[in-house]
Amino acid sequence: MSKHLLLLILILAVCTNVFAQQTKSISGVVYDSNTGEALIGVSVLEVGTTNGTITDFDGRYTLKVSSNKVSFSYVGFKTEIVNITNSGTYNVNLLSDNELDEVVVIGYGTQRKSDLTGALASISSKDIKNYAVSNASELLTGKAAGVFVAASSGQPGSDAVIRVRGLGTVNDNNPLYVVDGQFMDNISSLNPSDIERMEVLKDASACAIYGSRGSNGVILITTKGGVKGETTVTLDAYVGVKNSYKALNMMNSDQYYNFIMKAYENDASFQNSMKDKFTNQYQKGYNTNWWNEVTRTAFNQNYNLSIRKGTDNSRSSLSLGYVDDQGAIITTEFKRLSLKANLEYDINKFITVGANVNLAKIRKRDAGAIPSFDFIQKADPFTPVISPLVDPSSENYEYNKYAPTEWSYDPNPVAMLELPNRYNDIFNVFGNVFAHIKLYKGLSYRVQYSFERYHDTFKDFRPVYSSTFSEDNLANQESKYNKETQLNNNSAVTSNYLVEQRLNYNTTIGRHKLDAMVAMTYEKNSSEGINAFKRKALGNDEIYQILDAQTAGDNTSGGKETSSMLSYLGRINYVYDDRYLATVNFRADGSSRFAKRNRWGYFPSVSLGWRVSNEEFFKNLNIENTISNLKLRIGWGQNGNQRIDRDAPLTLIGTNNENQWYFGNGYSQGYVPTYVGNADIKWETSQQTNVGLDMSFFKNSLDVNMDFYVKKTSDMLLNMPIPSFGAFPNSPFFNAGDLKNTGFEIVVNYRNQIGKDFNYNVGLNMSTYKTEVTKLTSEYLSGNTSRTYVGGPIGRFWGYKQIGIFQNQEEIDNYVDKNGTKIQPNAQPGDFKFAKLGESGELNDDDDRTFIGDPNPDLIYGFNLGFSYKNFDVSMAFQGTIGNDIWNVAKGSLASAGRQNALADAYTKAWTKDGDLNAVYPRITNSDSNNNMRSSSFYVENGSYLRLQNMQIGYTLPSHICQKSKLFSSCRFYVSGQNIFTLTGYSGLDPELGINNPLDMGVDTTRYPSSRTFTFGVNLQF
Repeated sequence: MSKHLLLLILILAVCTNVFAQQTKSISGVVYDSNTGEALIGVSVLEVGTTNGTITDFDGRYTLKVSSNKVSFSYVGFKTEIVNITNSGTYNVNLLSDNELDEVVVIGYGTQRKSDLTGALASISSKDIKNYAVSNASELLTGKAAGVFVAASSGQPGSDAVIRVRGLGTVNDNNPLYVVDGQFMDNISSLNPSDIERMEVLKDASACAIYGSRGSNGVILITTKGGVKGETTVTLDAYVGVKNSYKALNMMNSDQYYNFIMKAYENDASFQNSMKDKFTNQYQKGYNTNWWNEVTRTAFNQNYNLSIRKGTDNSRSSLSLGYVDDQGAIITTEFKRLSLKANLEYDINKFITVGANVNLAKIRKRDAGAIPSFDFIQKADPFTPVISPLVDPSSENYEYNKYAPTEWSYDPNPVAMLELPNRYNDIFNVFGNVFAHIKLYKGLSYRVQYSFERYHDTFKDFRPVYSSTFSEDNLANQESKYNKETQLNNNSAVTSNYLVEQRLNYNTTIGRHKLDAMVAMTYEKNSSEGINAFKRKALGNDEIYQILDAQTAGDNTSGGKETSSMLSYLGRINYVYDDRYLATVNFRADGSSRFAKRNRWGYFPSVSLGWRVSNEEFFKNLNIENTISNLKLRIGWGQNGNQRIDRDAPLTLIGTNNENQWYFGNGYSQGYVPTYVGNADIKWETSQQTNVGLDMSFFKNSLDVNMDFYVKKTSDMLLNMPIPSFGAFPNSPFFNAGDLKNTGFEIVVNYRNQIGKDFNYNVGLNMSTYKTEVTKLTSEYLSGNTSRTYVGGPIGRFWGYKQIGIFQNQEEIDNYVDKNGTKIQPNAQPGDFKFAKLGESGELNDDDDRTFIGDPNPDLIYGFNLGFSYKNFDVSMAFQGTIGNDIWNVAKGSLASAGRQNALADAYTKAWTKDGDLNAVYPRITNSDSNNNMRSSSFYVENGSYLRLQNMQIGYTLPSHICQKSKLFSSCRFYVSGQNIFTLTGYSGLDPELGINNPLDMGVDTTRYPSSRTFTFGVNLQF
C-alpha cells in the first residue's frame, strides 16, 4: 500500500512539474507607442486558442498561457504578436494603424496619406479579396465615392463601365488604367488575385501628372511583388454556380394565341389565309419558354497559386492563375490562364534592377451570333427547340435538328447560339523592366521600359444546315437555313511601349520636407489587323473550319494605325512641420493625333493642404481623443483629352476594285476620299477646382472625408454628323462645345471592438454630380432617345408625354386645340393620349416633344459592413443609385402584335373596354394608326436601386490545428455570393446599366443579363 501511495505521489509530482513547465503566467501594461498612454480594453489572446483577456482601466493585464505566442489587438492600432519564453512581465507598445501614415501610390511615386492634397480613393487587397469576378474592373463596384461602376454586359470577362465624378465630356469618358506604370485601355488580361492595391485619382491636381490621359480620372493598380522574409506560398481557390436570376415575363402559348387572334380579328388576309394554320400551330401543344432554353445554371472555378520570397538583396514573386467562367447564356464562356513573375535585385547599395512580366492566354466565347438579345424573347412559344420532323438517324442531324420558328420572323435562338463555332483567342504579354540608381543622398534616377503586345484572333464558322418546315409554317424561311458554310477569320495585334526616365529628389531639412520629380516619357502605340472571309466548304467537320477549305467568296482587308506621344513632366511636394502642405504639377504632352499647330497641350496643377490638428492652438484644446485629425485641402488643375481617331486631323485617299472605270481600251483606277479629317481640331481641356476636408475622430476609429468640386470642360471632341448629300465617308471630329460638372462626395468609415472577440466596421460613400452643357457648336446633340441642349445635362430623354388612354370616341373628339382641331385625329378608343405642348394643330414632332426623363442619378452610394467574432468573419458590400431614369426599350419593341412574341403585360394589362382605367398598355391591334409606341414617357421608369453586391462568410481554422496538420500554416474557408438581391421598382432585367456613349446613357436595349453567383472557396498559406 505504501509503495502504491509513494508511486502515486511521485507521478503527481512529475505531472505537476510538467504542467508548471507548460503553463506560464504573464502580466504587464499595454501602451500607445506615440503618446505613452496606457490603453484600456486591449484584447490579449493566446494565439490559436480562445484563451484571453482585456486590459483594465490602467492598461494592465494578467493571463496564463501554455503556448509561446500572444497577440495584442486594439482598434486603430496594429496587432502585435509577442513571443513568450517564460513567466514574467511583458509590457507592450502598440503602433498606430492610422491610415494617415499609410503610403499610397500617386503616379510616378508614392506619398504618405497624411501629406496628400489631392482627391484620392485607396482600395487594398483585403477590400477585394475572394470576389468572384473574371475582370478586375468590376472590383471597384461600390468601393469609392465619386466612382460609378456598372457592368456593360453579363458576358463573362466583359469590361465594366467606370465613371469617375460623372460625365466630363460627350466624348469618351473612360478612365486611364496604369498597371505598375504601364498604360492600359482595358485590364481583362489582369488576374484580380495579383492586385495588391488600387488607387483612384479623381481631381485635376492629382490627375494632372498624367496630362492628356487623366481627364476622366486615373486608376492606378499595383500588383503583388516579393517581400523580404521567409518564403510564403498561398493557394486561393473557389468553385461556384451562377444563373440569370431574372427574366422578362413573356406570353405563354395560351396568352399569345389569344393576343394574336384579338389583334388580327379585323385583318381579312389573316382570317382568310392564315387563321387555320396559326390555330394548328397552337394546338400542337408546345409552350416554349425561350429564356429558359438559352439560359443555364453555369459553373465557374478559379485557382491562384502564389510564391513570394525575399532576402537582404533580392525580392521575387511568381503567381499562376486559372479561371473558367461559364456564362448564364448557353455556349458563352471566359477562360484565362495567367502567369506573373516579378523580380527585383539589389546589385549593390546604389543600384536596383527589376522586371515584371505578365502573360495571359484567353479563350472567350460570346453571344454575338445573336444580333440583339431581344431575338431570344421574340421567338414564338409554339415552336419547340428540337424539331420532331427530323429523323435522329438522318445525316447531319446535329445541325439539322433545330425547329425553325413558324410564326416569328426571327430564327430559333438556341440554334443561333449552338450552331456557329465562334470564339476569340487572345494572347497578351505586358510588363516592364527597370533600373533604379541612387545618385546621391536623396537623389535617384529611374529608367523603365514598359511593353504590351495584345494579339486577338477571331473565328466565326457558320455551318451548312437545313430546316424542316411543317405544313403550317407562316413565317419567312430564308434566314432559317444555310446552304453553304461561311468563315470569318480575323487577326489583330496591338503593340504599346513606353519609355520613362525619371529623377527624384527627397530631403528633410529641419521642419522642411521636399519631394521633387522630373521625368520624360515617350509612348508609341500601333495596331494592325487582317480580316478574311470565305465560304462554301465541303462540310462542317473541324477539318473544313479553315480558310483553305472554303472554295468561294474570297474577301480580305487589312490596315495599320500608329500614334505616339512625347511628354515632359514634373512635380514638387513640400511639407512644412507636418502642418502646411503643397503640391505643384506640370505636364506637357505632344500628340500625333493632332495637326502640328495644335499638337502640344500643357497641363498645370497646384494644391494646398493644412493639417489643423497639428497646430499648437488645436493641441491646446485637448480634444485629440475626440478629433484625432483635421485637414483642409484645396486644389486646381487642368487635364486634356485626346481620345479621337488616330487619323482625326487627316483626310485620307484610297481605292479598291470597285473604284475602277472603263475608259477607251481598259480600266482606269480611281481614288476617292476614304476618311475625312479636320486639321483644326485641338485638345479638349478640362480644369477642375477641388475643396476637401479630412477628419478622424475618437482615436482614429471614425474617418470622414468630404470633397466638393467644379469641373469645366472646353472644346469637347465629338464626331459631328454632316449632311448626307455631301457623300462624306465618315463624320469628322470637331470641338463641339463646353461643359460644367459640379459634385460633392463624402466617405465615412467606422471601426470598433466589443470585448476581446468581436470586431466590426461600417463604411459609407456617397456622391452626387450635376452636369450642365454651357456651349454647343450645333443647336443640340442627339442620342437614340435623347437630346442635349445648352443649359441642361447630357443625355436627357426626349419625346412625347403619354398622359393616359382614350376610353371612348367622345374623349378623342373632345381633345382639340383652341381652334377646335382634333389633336389626335387617327386615335381610336384604347389608344395612348399624348400631351399637346404646342399652341395649335395636330400632334407633331416639332411642337410637342419635350424632356421626359434624366438618366443622371441624384445620388450614387455604396456601403459595407464587416464583423468578426473569434474565428468567424462576415462582410457585406452594397451599392445603388437614387433618382435616375431608365428608358425601357422592351416596353415597346416587345409589345406589338406581329411576327414575334410579346410581354405578358401587353396582353394582361392591355386596354379592353371603356372604363378600363387600370390598363397600362394600349388596345390590342396589328394596325396602330395612332403610333402608340412612338418615343414617349411610356418607356421611362425610375431606375433607382439598392443591390447587395457581395457577401462573404468565412471561418479561419485555429492555428494549432493548422500546425498539427504540418501541411499549411493558415486556412480559411468561405462562402460568397454576388448580386444576391436587388431592391428596385424597375421592370426590366437589370437597373444597373453600363453604357459607354453618354448620349445613350440609361437606355436599356435588352442585353446579356447580369448573373447571381454563389461560390465556396478556401485560402491556404503554406
